[in-house]
Amino acid sequence: MQLHYTPKSHFSRKVRLVLAALEMHAELIDAGNVAQAAANFGPNPLMKVPTLIDGEHVIFDSDAIAQYLVRHYDAGDRLAVLTTDVALLNARMVMNGVMSAEAELILAARTGIETKSLPRFQKIEQSIRAGLAWLEERSALFSTEPSYAGFHLLSMWDHLACYETVPLDYAGLRARVEALAQIPYIAASAP
Repeated sequence: MQLHYTPKSHFSRKVRLVLAALEMHAELIDAGNVAQAAANFGPNPLMKVPTLIDGEHVIFDSDAIAQYLVRHYDAGDRLAVLTTDVALLNARMVMNGVMSAEAELILAARTGIETKSLPRFQKIEQSIRAGLAWLEERSALFSTEPSYAGFHLLSMWDHLACYETVPLDYAGLRARVEALAQIPYIAASAP
């Protein structure tokens, strides 16, 4: 099994945490600078990380990879990856939106675009703040025990903190992240 990823990618980290929680090993292949077309994205035609290769199976997108891993290797779905709970599904979509928006800001800045002065990027930053406020109002959705929603939250939060994208003044979310960060395999995955 191989995972094309980058060490700081929040999308890749969600998958790495699922692998760690399920005590599974995958060879990690660093894609390199994902702002460049020459990065090693493996067989992913969208040139994004993560991509999982498991024998003949190639899976794109962190959520699809997590679902694949659970369906094939964790019939009990201990991490609630396959949840149908609407509130958790909405929270995951908001987190994915925040993560995608942040990636767009970071990659634009890496290529030399001044993001602070352009309305498009100002709107993207506003969407990050609005998404975080929405999640804070629902912070009780997140357990302090290992779960896919918790991995998702922690990966998003630590990435925002690493890049100092926006102030993280959200006490409910912070408490959940700090509790999860005490678990050794989660702490070892920090960017």
